[in-house]
Amino acid sequence: MTVVSKIDIYEQPEQHVLSIRTTIRFAEYPQTAREAYEKIQAYAAQRNLLLAGCPFVCYYNVDLNNLNNLDIEIGFPVAKPVPGNGDIVGRTIPVQKVVSAIFLGAYEETDPMMMEIMRWIAEHGYEQQGTIFNYYLNDDNRPAGELLTMIAVPVK
Repeated sequence: MTVVSKIDIYEQPEQHVLSIRTTIRFAEYPQTAREAYEKIQAYAAQRNLLLAGCPFVCYYNVDLNNLNNLDIEIGFPVAKPVPGNGDIVGRTIPVQKVVSAIFLGAYEETDPMMMEIMRWIAEHGYEQQGTIFNYYLNDDNRPAGELLTMIAVPVK
């Protein structure tokens, strides 16, 4: 496991996003994510909007015993509130405390980092707030060993 930053707690600012929320089987994830990102990028281009940051996925449930019912939100931040269209939703994620770290390596190898974050949360007296965000800090047009993923877990 390669950790680029230490695990720590941060206050994440309010984020305006364009996103698509869906429930899928885990095996459908790569194609679903690719299609959702492309659809959001096309919608932003039609409205002459620039995206304000890297793509993300928010996991609303992570039940490793039931990978056929994965509730996810796929999206991009935008600089200001934007209305959605159809299954693309414009929403604002409120200010929140997150425990976070940056992982270097293949997306499918982030589980040990997630376990370390969960351990840190418990050891420091915080409680997870239900969701898990993965922010993909660079594109996937590079070797898997060069991919950067910031994992952020909202806490109280």
